[in-house]
Amino acid sequence: MDISPAWLPDGRIMFASDRQGGREPFLDRISPNNRPDPQLYIADADATSAVNITPHEVSSAMHPYVLRSGRIVYGSQWLSHNLAYIHTNGGINWPGTQDNMWVVMDIDSRGGDMNALLGAHRTSLKTSTGRRKTMKALHFLGQRANGDICVANYYRGNNLGLGDVLCWPPEPNGIEGQLPRFLPRNIYNVADWSVSNDQASRRVNGIYQGKIGYPEGADNNQLLLTLGRGYCTQVSGSLKSFQEDVAEQPNKLACDTGIYLTTQIPSKSIDDLAKVVDRAEWHEFGARVIAPRQVEQPPVLDTSDGSCQLASSNAADSETAPYKAYRFNHNYAVSANNGGEIDGLAQSELAGIRFWEVLPNSPTKTFTNISGNRLRDLGLVPLLADKSFKVALPCDTAFIMAGIDAKGRVIKRDQVPQSLRPGEKRVCSGCHLHSRKGRHYEKSLAFGSEAIPLLTARPVPTYERYIKPIFERHCITCHVSDVPLMDYDKLVWDPFQASIPEDRRIQVSNSNNPRRKYGLQRPYTSKYINSMFARESLLYWKAANQRSDGRTDQTYANDIDFGPSHPTDITEDELRILAHWIDSGATRIKPKD
Repeated sequence: MDISPAWLPDGRIMFASDRQGGREPFLDRISPNNRPDPQLYIADADATSAVNITPHEVSSAMHPYVLRSGRIVYGSQWLSHNLAYIHTNGGINWPGTQDNMWVVMDIDSRGGDMNALLGAHRTSLKTSTGRRKTMKALHFLGQRANGDICVANYYRGNNLGLGDVLCWPPEPNGIEGQLPRFLPRNIYNVADWSVSNDQASRRVNGIYQGKIGYPEGADNNQLLLTLGRGYCTQVSGSLKSFQEDVAEQPNKLACDTGIYLTTQIPSKSIDDLAKVVDRAEWHEFGARVIAPRQVEQPPVLDTSDGSCQLASSNAADSETAPYKAYRFNHNYAVSANNGGEIDGLAQSELAGIRFWEVLPNSPTKTFTNISGNRLRDLGLVPLLADKSFKVALPCDTAFIMAGIDAKGRVIKRDQVPQSLRPGEKRVCSGCHLHSRKGRHYEKSLAFGSEAIPLLTARPVPTYERYIKPIFERHCITCHVSDVPLMDYDKLVWDPFQASIPEDRRIQVSNSNNPRRKYGLQRPYTSKYINSMFARESLLYWKAANQRSDGRTDQTYANDIDFGPSHPTDITEDELRILAHWIDSGATRIKPKD
């Protein structure tokens, strides 16, 4: 399936296609949709020479739109690692609505220099009338005459692609928005009378007003919109209740879409939209203006030898600190957001960056791990004296990166895969520095240094081959039944602590329901495994005989404690393997039948 074409200034075409056939990340207890997910491609005008420019989009990428700046914006679905767990939907260790995990990204004209524009931190905004708008599925982009970028924000699956339209003036390249929520400055909602929740449209004097979507810039700095008039949702409870809800509506209108033009922004009511075309016998939607327009072709940064390089002028300059105070068993939103570091550790512990290749998923699941995709270890690069680095990585290869301490253990984590186009040199002024510019690259030691090559990926440690033998050599003579070391699922995937003796369980609520009484939320997948960091995992603490998260048992009264001393004869090399196993996703390869 090839969809959503966009013409590039050089005459080629960018589009979304599922021809690669990859499946979305596998999440614990979630049945995979087994649907090939689209990625972005560039091809010649006659459809030949198609090249995948987003191999890092392991969930989905759709709807590219060429801005006048020459940058391309598109919708990207984020399901890797803990990204889907920013909400719990009322469950324990349960993700939010996966179909709503769409953000706005932008890239250059060849698919390089990827940046997040909106929704990457799943925040909300307060509108001019005081309403709170949460980020849901961000799709269908456009641009106003004044340059403002616009996108539809809606609840996927039931609402016909209709909801809110959000617009904002573009930030400088590489800047997402201001702290603490990384919202673009001066973002605004086009029509507060429209709604993006999983519900029917608002009533005014008993009449359903409808919802909007599919923004497109028009003359006089106005917007062409798709307006769905009527009830406009498939969430009705029952056929009878739906029929009752629309029975008294004009023409018993459920939802009729047409093309309308704003006459003022923000729109005050449905009545200030001007009809362009809306015929009763048709649904019109997704209008585009067909007219010549000027699009810049900014230069791209290339290497001199065609290699693919990534550099940071200061990896220690970051905005990864948790935006909320540490609160045990309530850190799932922080772990899925910008809290990608161990709370309270000193920045001085950052010693290097580790890279993993991210493999695409096939329809058949052959492994289990935390990230949802198999990883292969590309290696690590030490930071230079000023905390900068430069590395050469395989081109057109999805990778994930993490900040490590002097022992190679992860202390900062990125959860969003990236990739580099052939010949691309991507330069960051920090690491997850999204609200401001950092040190100029030319002023860093990395600028004059050779790139360290990390071009060969190796297998990461897996449970049966590497971890279970460590337990057999050192642990099972003492831990026969109290710790499920020899059962991968009970060790790694036990958020309800069902495999833990009751007197050793961590009580997290006073509920009479044992699942809620003992249910652990992300980043924990069990009492022993923190899905973000080995250094926050009880399993690693006990193997190393020390707590390693920078806190003590006395720091918080209700979190997981290290407890009594636990001497072991596990070697430093085995500790390194155990830490790498946890940090790379605690992978287990499924045995063949």
